[in-house]
Amino acid sequence: MFMAEFVRSKSGELIEARMDTKAKADFLKNVSREFLTPVHLILANSKRLMASQSDKLDEPAKRHVTTVIKQSDRLHNLINDLLEMAELESDSFEPEFELVEMTNFLGEIKNLMSPPVMEKGLELRSEFASANLLVQTDKSRLQHILINIITNAIKHTEKGSILLAYKAVYFQRRLGIEISIEDTGRGMSEEFQKVLFREFSREESNLEKDQQGSGLGMVIVKRMIEKLGGEITFESQRDAGSRFIIRLPLRAVKE
Repeated sequence: MFMAEFVRSKSGELIEARMDTKAKADFLKNVSREFLTPVHLILANSKRLMASQSDKLDEPAKRHVTTVIKQSDRLHNLINDLLEMAELESDSFEPEFELVEMTNFLGEIKNLMSPPVMEKGLELRSEFASANLLVQTDKSRLQHILINIITNAIKHTEKGSILLAYKAVYFQRRLGIEISIEDTGRGMSEEFQKVLFREFSREESNLEKDQQGSGLGMVIVKRMIEKLGGEITFESQRDAGSRFIIRLPLRAVKE
């Protein structure tokens, strides 16, 4: 926990100081890499201990090891997010554009995310209103974006469904694509909506004290989409669900 708070506090200091992008990216890389190896070792050895010695540990010891695993996993994810942030903010970052068949691609995303959706008793629906459009984009980055948003939708939805949809639209005065993810979950408060894309923003919830993320996921999503030449918007209402809308050009425009 100490290391997690240290990383967050130092990153927060940088943000408050409004340091230039390169300095901030260098800081994130250096601190994150410094912590990554020891955290990985703690996580791996704790899991190995639980797997091999579980029958020899009493209940208090098991609880302690479980806590170490859970907190180490959270810190590991935080460090990975910080490294992702640093990469996105570096001058050397370049998306790897390729032509992607969107209907097939989104079908793969649906198949990939169906097990965790069904495990929670939800339904993952799809509406593909357009023909199988070819979109020039970074496939792995777009997959990362959609998995992040759908994972959040699963986490915040207790009953109902999640809808994955796409259609052709005009975006920035030319033909583009709109992908949307809509859920029937608890939605976001008006206060949290104002800071959703701000670093380390998390909406507190008594139901999710042990499930809070790094507060960087949606920041990374937004910056990735912007690197792909697109934009992300959202609509949300408390206790009525959320809808995230991603718009991308059909063809990448390289600066």
